[in-house]
Amino acid sequence: MSKKILTAVMGTLLTISVAGCGDTLNNNQLYTQSDYKMTHAKRSLSTPFVDMFYGFKMMDKFIAHEDYDSAKTLSRNLDDEFHDAILPSLIAKKGKTFAGGIDAKYDELTEAISQKNKAQSRKLIVENRNNLKTIAPMLGVSVLSSE
Repeated sequence: MSKKILTAVMGTLLTISVAGCGDTLNNNQLYTQSDYKMTHAKRSLSTPFVDMFYGFKMMDKFIAHEDYDSAKTLSRNLDDEFHDAILPSLIAKKGKTFAGGIDAKYDELTEAISQKNKAQSRKLIVENRNNLKTIAPMLGVSVLSSE
């Protein structure tokens, strides 16, 4: 009999503690969301910029280890993300000519990786990273750390 009571009490305590954690997490999430007053556009552009900066870091590591296949795959994935998320906003803000120049430098990077040109690839990674640092404020995205 006492085992049944003990089991029931433990089950109830476990249920209450789990339910309580869920409420706490939800309240914290709401508090955090109201803390940051970012527009949807800025929030939606922040992630691609973070992905691009991290991708350049990883690409540099792949190239340093002469893993050009991984660098090429990552380059193509990031190019897709750039075209889908960043380029349309950049064209709207600065025009096709400016945006085309930024895109052309990225295409040069992809080509250098395809040719397994280590020195040129690393130089273009730095150049493309600097381009992102330049265009992020134009699009209202804060770049706190990109290295």
